[in-house]
Amino acid sequence: QDIETLSKLLSACEDSFGLARGTTPILPVATETAGSVLTLGDYAKADLPRLYGLTWGAEDLSTALGASGNKDADGEFAFTYKMVRSLTLVAARAAGVEPVETLFSDFRNEQGLRDVARAAHAEGFTGQLAIHPSQVGPINDSFMPSSDEIAHAEKVIAAFAANPGAGTVGLDGQMLDRPHLKQAQAVLARAKR
Repeated sequence: QDIETLSKLLSACEDSFGLARGTTPILPVATETAGSVLTLGDYAKADLPRLYGLTWGAEDLSTALGASGNKDADGEFAFTYKMVRSLTLVAARAAGVEPVETLFSDFRNEQGLRDVARAAHAEGFTGQLAIHPSQVGPINDSFMPSSDEIAHAEKVIAAFAANPGAGTVGLDGQMLDRPHLKQAQAVLARAKR
């Protein structure tokens, strides 16, 4: 409901500045309270044309939950926050919008940022929040398909093209089906964007 209200206010602002309605996208941090986590699925049912994507946050949520922290002994997010991260990914995909990984607060640790961004990319996230301008380049690089991913995607597409109408094909000793083809097509589309 807050996104719907914000959308109406943005429409009024766009009208007053002579901008086309819908010009301004919205990317909410959709998990800042315990209640918001329980309603992530509502985004899939809502009519929110401005909604660009969904992202999650661990800092405000840990405060809302009364936690003393959000990391485990190894410095990784604790189970609850990993679960919320996964739910945000699923909710974004269900809503047909972009799943965006949360920020990496250690802005001087470029390798740590790249590791987190690559892991998020591998899981299905399509971008990541930046907390500092120096993070934009490494984030963009990390979410681009690698040359190996592109080469594999091209091989998958070629295997299906060589077998029109086939539901499954063999490639490098593995059986691939239509979801693999769709995934390969998405990799190439992302690389072109």
